[in-house]
Amino acid sequence: MAVIPKTFHDPFGLARRLLGSRDRHAYFAMALTAGAILTAPLDAALAVAERRRYARAPEPLLPIVFVTGAPRSGTTVVEQLLGHNLPVAYLSNLTDLFPRAPIVAARLFGRALRRPPQAYESYYGRVAGLAAPNDALKIWDRWWGPSRYVVPERFSPETVAEMRRFFGACEAAFGRPLLGKNNGLSTCASQLLRALPTAHVIIVVRDSLYNAQSILVAREKIQGSRDVGYGVDDPNRPPSGDPFADVCAQVMYQQRRALEQQREMGAERLSIVRYEDICRDPAAFVAHVGEDIFRVPCDRARLRKHLAPLHVTNRPTLPGPEFERLSREMARLTEADPSPFHAPGEQRV
Repeated sequence: MAVIPKTFHDPFGLARRLLGSRDRHAYFAMALTAGAILTAPLDAALAVAERRRYARAPEPLLPIVFVTGAPRSGTTVVEQLLGHNLPVAYLSNLTDLFPRAPIVAARLFGRALRRPPQAYESYYGRVAGLAAPNDALKIWDRWWGPSRYVVPERFSPETVAEMRRFFGACEAAFGRPLLGKNNGLSTCASQLLRALPTAHVIIVVRDSLYNAQSILVAREKIQGSRDVGYGVDDPNRPPSGDPFADVCAQVMYQQRRALEQQREMGAERLSIVRYEDICRDPAAFVAHVGEDIFRVPCDRARLRKHLAPLHVTNRPTLPGPEFERLSREMARLTEADPSPFHAPGEQRV
């Protein structure tokens, strides 16, 4: 099992950039990667017990909620809001240390870990602390293979059976509804919902211009070059060679797919939520998901008391001429294909 995912274009350069970030979440991500090498022998030994859990796992009966969306759309803060404030289970950073035996490791070590404080921050989806939520990408690698930016057109019957056994085993081990997050699910959510009858998908969408800007910055900070893709892109549109045009087209494709899949599966199983609306009233969002989707009790008064509005990070971070260039490209695309998640005439601050 690869320690460094194939989606990272320049892993050594990434390590230098992470060290230079002075961000504790980035440092923890590096420590977790190194730790996975040390825990590999124990992980292999625990895998025997893990497979036994899959073999006797029942079909999932409780709700499973997956948070997804375009890269840099706000999915991590949404997962944190739900995981911190609802009585649900999630896969933690232990999954990166024990990718062959994540459930057994959680049962052995999870109770000794303190849940992270309610701080809604991360470094490109990575959150410090062994008990913090994890995208569990190494689990999804079992079913999709190592190319995380290329999702399968359909899940094979064998993959569907393996997924049901895994999530059934999670339910049997944790005894709670399960929360998960994976941005790669955003364009194949309908397949996932067919595979898992108790699942619900929440697709987070963000103002298209600022989403595109954030992807462009991520290309530079994570991949080391604006010319290298970041996240799932339109499989029918090859890169143009213009990173500004490409990130705008990527966001537009993600938004189209969200709407197409909701029409296909219905809003009762696939929700589309705006990042800006969640930040404006996080308590109402958490209560809605808890009561209407997870079907767990919610103390709305407590949520109102402890969940103040969150800061919306929509602001220009590119140099002025580059931000204007990105704005023009997004305006061109939205004029040809209007997006409900972008208002070209709105004031941008």
